[in-house]
Amino acid sequence: MPRLSPEDFSVVVEGIEGAEGLATAPDGTLAFSCSNVAVGLRMPDGEVRYIGEPIVTGGIAFDDRGHVVAASVGALHGRDGPLRRIDPASGTVEMLVAELEGRRLVASNCPVVARDGTIYCSHSGWSVGNIGTTIAEGFIYAVLPNGETRIVARNLRGVNGLCLGPGGEHLYAALTAEGRVITWDRALDGSLNNKRYAGPVLGTVKADHKAAEIRALPVSERGLTGYCDGLVLDREGYMYVTLPFANRIVAVDPHGLLSTLIHDPEGQRIDFPTNLAWGGPDLRDLHVVSRGSGTIVRARMTTPGLPAANWPI
Repeated sequence: MPRLSPEDFSVVVEGIEGAEGLATAPDGTLAFSCSNVAVGLRMPDGEVRYIGEPIVTGGIAFDDRGHVVAASVGALHGRDGPLRRIDPASGTVEMLVAELEGRRLVASNCPVVARDGTIYCSHSGWSVGNIGTTIAEGFIYAVLPNGETRIVARNLRGVNGLCLGPGGEHLYAALTAEGRVITWDRALDGSLNNKRYAGPVLGTVKADHKAAEIRALPVSERGLTGYCDGLVLDREGYMYVTLPFANRIVAVDPHGLLSTLIHDPEGQRIDFPTNLAWGGPDLRDLHVVSRGSGTIVRARMTTPGLPAANWPI
């Protein structure tokens, strides 16, 4: 697997306030989250549009109808954190999940949509800022095609990014506090079984490490941290995972071996990377949200990525 440099990445969108989530469509449209509106769109002709009022949008995904499924990490701003669906054509914002088991959501983080229409979303916990939390209060919930909503995985430390494997048979989740990725088998009813780790520890982690403490580390130490965020897989089984505080994207090969795709200590192009998405007509464009610089950047990869549910197989 080649190692990339900052020069391999070009800027696609810039000037994004609160950049976080990213999704792509086959026609070349990019959807991205930002703090000053519900969602941003970069159209195939390069025009950038902004839709809706601010809803503290975090991770996003397209469903098979071209609607944007948007998670809200409301706890960052003392607000609720539900899951919504946005129609880019009309600007309509629909509430999907506001509470579960009698408790209002505050930190819905990252959704992913399966080809059968099931939506999975991570909920990181009931507070934010303790990146290395030792409290396993995070969970994943599912919105089934029939509208039923239920929690399908519990007791997760800082669960964050989600993605699906080939054929949608497995769900992968980044556990920020552990610096590791876990996976489950998906059943036909949307439930998750056979939880296990998908690869090694991605870098150094510390119990109850606060965000401000991590940011205060010397660049050399911060570059070794393993606190993970977004992830995607390619067609050869490589998994790419962002390590925001480290300004690093790592790769885990099908045998579980860890390597670095890019490390950009000075943040020339990869500055606090959060989420990833495959795009381009051949799905070889790896898009990265560079939150620290408010940009989306992309690089060409030799192997195409797995198509999301809104892409043809």
